[in-house]
Amino acid sequence: MSLDLTQATAALEFKKAFCSAIKALFADDQETRHVYVVYGQPANYEPEDIVSFGRITTGQETATLSTNRSREETLTLEVTISCFMGGNEDAEIATAERAYDLLRRIEHFARMDDTTIGGTVRTCLLTSHESEGATPEELLDQGRVTEVIATFTAKTRIQG
Repeated sequence: MSLDLTQATAALEFKKAFCSAIKALFADDQETRHVYVVYGQPANYEPEDIVSFGRITTGQETATLSTNRSREETLTLEVTISCFMGGNEDAEIATAERAYDLLRRIEHFARMDDTTIGGTVRTCLLTSHESEGATPEELLDQGRVTEVIATFTAKTRIQG
């Protein structure tokens, strides 16, 4: 018997749809068309700007007491934005500005443009982000890099 995976969790469909949507969004914009958007770990770190859709976690609670035993699922997805630029201290600010610009574009998409991420979830919002705020010491001789790890939280109903 073959079951639809979405009857157990929306995690895979949500992550795939979010990554694909941002890849298409960035490809259609002159300012972001060179951003490397990737599902999982990047194959290389050559592009200056990388957006990686990584770790996903879920939690489920009983939603209704019925024959299909529906559950309310909360999904959290980590999206890592990494921006690199050759240079000194001035490049540190430029990479931070670029990383936060990309984050704002992704956040706006999830909050305003496609709140259901292709119909895979009911809601999706940026719920937190973190950044070390400085280039790691071992990379200083190559240039400057800012990494922002953003957490998007989505909610959906699992039925089946």
